Amino acid sequence: MWLKLHRLATHFAEVLAGLAVSGLLLLAILTGVDVLMRYLFNAPIRGMTDFSMVAAAVLLSACMPHVVASRANIMVSFVGRVLGPTAFRALNFFGALVTCVFFAFMAWQCTRYAISMYQGGETLPTLRWPVWPWWSGVAVFISLTALVALATLTEPPSESKPARND
Repeated sequence: MWLKLHRLATHFAEVLAGLAVSGLLLLAILTGVDVLMRYLFNAPIRGMTDFSMVAAAVLLSACMPHVVASRANIMVSFVGRVLGPTAFRALNFFGALVTCVFFAFMAWQCTRYAISMYQGGETLPTLRWPVWPWWSGVAVFISLTALVALATLTEPPSESKPARND
């Protein structure tokens, strides 16, 4: 069951990261168009700076579950190779636990921030869109990252297990 949960979380994180990277690519293209319009026609896209600030935060936070699921920690792998498989598993578990706690705390803080943006009626300067939905999205993706980190507690990544030096 735990292995299935780990695989499901990893697959979910990969799909989400693919969508987020596509969104970041689109945002980069829009930014390039904005720069060209500003330079060539002195007519930038209205509100592009506002939009890119909040969209980038949401899209980058959507990449975090994949970053956590990949568990590509060079130091843990290096030390694990030196100290052996038991130390490797212990370090991996400890790293995943700390990561889970960190992202849970971060999700809590992002949620508090989104609530304060809602209560304060904060809006984007140019577009006048409310800011809280964007930060709520960040809070959701950071919460999902904490859940993915929890799922990584169950199974160390097979490709980074230390080689035996017998």
